[in-house]
Amino acid sequence: MEKRQDFPDAALTQEKARQQIRARHKAWRMELPQEKVQEKSRKICERLAASDWYHNSAVIYGYYPLGAEADCLPFLAQALSDGKTVALPVTSKERLQRDCGQVKRMQDTHRMEFYQIRELSRVREGTFHVMEPDESCKRIGEEDAVVLVPGLVFDRKGNRYGYGGGYYDRYFARFPKLSRMAVAFEGQIEEQLAVLPTDVRMHRIYTEEREYRI
Repeated sequence: MEKRQDFPDAALTQEKARQQIRARHKAWRMELPQEKVQEKSRKICERLAASDWYHNSAVIYGYYPLGAEADCLPFLAQALSDGKTVALPVTSKERLQRDCGQVKRMQDTHRMEFYQIRELSRVREGTFHVMEPDESCKRIGEEDAVVLVPGLVFDRKGNRYGYGGGYYDRYFARFPKLSRMAVAFEGQIEEQLAVLPTDVRMHRIYTEEREYRI
């Protein structure tokens, strides 16, 4: 029988450390009172709307918050009101197979696409209980867009730990020219994170307290 090849100890140690950091920040965020989440989210939305890029951006890719994630929906509602194109991510495998063709590669099983949404109420529950654009919404592939990126933890250099699925890293590997704007609470910012070659760095980070320019 062929012997199983184990990861080097250093790689295992690094992955364990990454998981511990994820768990710690997820627990911290889940302990935030809802009123604090909304207060911090409101300040983030105000900061996004006042940013230097907002008025010159025609297309904004956002996300629908899950649990205690920073809520960017008020900002997306303003973007729609201002006549901008807004899109939200879809990760449902069956829908993407139908819209994008047969998934042929292993990395495509964690594929993500963005679908234009004209009203924020046009959503349904998708993968991992995340709300996704409903069947009335169509896929778009703008390469000149600003992407709001959620995550569990970031560092001051723009590095990001998500939930471990690699959806955003794979998407940005396909579309490297997109503007990557992280959205997080100040408590989710670390001084420095250990990263992998596949981790994609953010261009800016927006919290309730400040804007980090990378």
